[in-house]
Amino acid sequence: MDPSLPGTTGFGAALAQSALSLVAVCALAWWALRWGARRNLLPRGRGDLEVLERVPLDPGRAVYLVRVGPKVLVLGGAEGALTNLAELRPEDLPARAEVPAPQGFAEILGRLRARP
Repeated sequence: MDPSLPGTTGFGAALAQSALSLVAVCALAWWALRWGARRNLLPRGRGDLEVLERVPLDPGRAVYLVRVGPKVLVLGGAEGALTNLAELRPEDLPARAEVPAPQGFAEILGRLRARP
C-alpha cells in the first residue's frame, strides 16, 4: 500500500487502534460482569457450596461461614490460606430467607425486563 494514498495508515496506527479496541472490549466485559454480580444475575454453582457470611478482620484476614453440602464450616482466611476453625450443625444457625439462584439466560433476561 502506498502511504501517500488517502485513507491508508501505517503499522503504528493500526497497532494503536487494535490496542485501544482491546482495552475497550476488556473494560466493557469487566463492567458487565460487575454489574451482573451486584444484581445477583450471574449463574451460580449447583448449590453444594455456599458462602453464608464473610466478616473481614483486617485487610488480609477474614472469617467465613461456609455451607458445604450438609455441613457448615467456620473458616479463617489469611495470606491466601484457609484454616478450618470449627464445624457447626446446620440447625444451630438462625433461619435465613432463601433466594433462588437464576437457572438460565431466559430467567435472567426475564428478571431484567421485569425491572422498571
